[in-house]
Amino acid sequence: VPEIMPLKREVFQELDKHTKPDALICTNTSGLNIDEIAGVLSDPSRCMGTHFFSPANVMQLLENVRTAKASEKTIATCMAMGKLISKKAVLVGNCDGFVGNRMLAPYASEAKQLVEDGATIEQVDKVAEDFGMAMGPMTLGDLVGQELFWKQRKAAGDMKKQTKTYMGPYELVDWLCENNRFGQKTPDKKIGATGRGIFIHRGRDKMIDPEVLAKVEEIRKTKGVVARSVTDQEVVERLFFPLINEGFRILEEGHAQRSSDIDLVYLYGYGFPPGKGGPMFFAENYVGLPKLVDRLKVYAAEAKQRYTTNSHYLPVDYFEPSQLLLECVQAEQMGMKAQVPPGVPMVDAVLDFKRKGGKAPPPAKL
Repeated sequence: VPEIMPLKREVFQELDKHTKPDALICTNTSGLNIDEIAGVLSDPSRCMGTHFFSPANVMQLLENVRTAKASEKTIATCMAMGKLISKKAVLVGNCDGFVGNRMLAPYASEAKQLVEDGATIEQVDKVAEDFGMAMGPMTLGDLVGQELFWKQRKAAGDMKKQTKTYMGPYELVDWLCENNRFGQKTPDKKIGATGRGIFIHRGRDKMIDPEVLAKVEEIRKTKGVVARSVTDQEVVERLFFPLINEGFRILEEGHAQRSSDIDLVYLYGYGFPPGKGGPMFFAENYVGLPKLVDRLKVYAAEAKQRYTTNSHYLPVDYFEPSQLLLECVQAEQMGMKAQVPPGVPMVDAVLDFKRKGGKAPPPAKL
């Protein structure tokens, strides 16, 4: 069933009429509000999300999405089902993009922004691959399909619309989609390509489309941007630090129970390098939370300067440090780390403290 809310609701209404009262009715949606789908059922407690990753017979991750009225039995059954079919089942909240896709959005956004700033497409992908990702963000866009969120914005009647799962800059992607260049799924027989998007694909081989490079230059000229040199370290920080920051926000909002759940999502669903333990583990044990906050603040200031002085850019807030992240840094500064049992992440200790009614430390003034 396509990602069309009225159609999903219609199907669920029919299922409600023809299933046993104790049968679970679940959805594999990756972008619709499951509470809204469940609302058509006579008993919404038997509905939740079971978000498999494509191809489902290969990918190990299963995001089980807890809805507002899902019963304990429904949740327990879906978690047991995931284990039964040998999936890595993670319980997540019903927020826009759930855990994985929500965190991926700023990563994808910054990949495009880095190219507009002066990084090369090859550099952005190579840095991500050298970091340990299965593929770079530009290659990933061609694999998934450049048209995915373009179609959603068109359907919404607002081509500048931004959500937690997609955000600008849009100019390059819009141009690709208007020319029917969605990536690997759109061949171009005129040039002998099996697919065309950011790259020209010929079987397993690919090369950057020269017309894409020309379009990037045109976009820079229109926006008044002078290309500059971008270091590999800046690429790493701008790709992964906002992704991690969104993970802290997800924990803060209660859409994940613990930091290791987020790490599992990224290790088994998004090709995050196992040696780095997942994005949340990487943040605390490789980067250091104080440094993470410092760098986020630098890039937040740069982003704000960009969108407040150049009307071509849309506002973004994914560099603004999460309140929970600031509280974790403050807790470290107050010596809380010495009191945390070995193996327990600082973020989990702070969350546990807050959940038990303890007052979180005041936000760090960094």
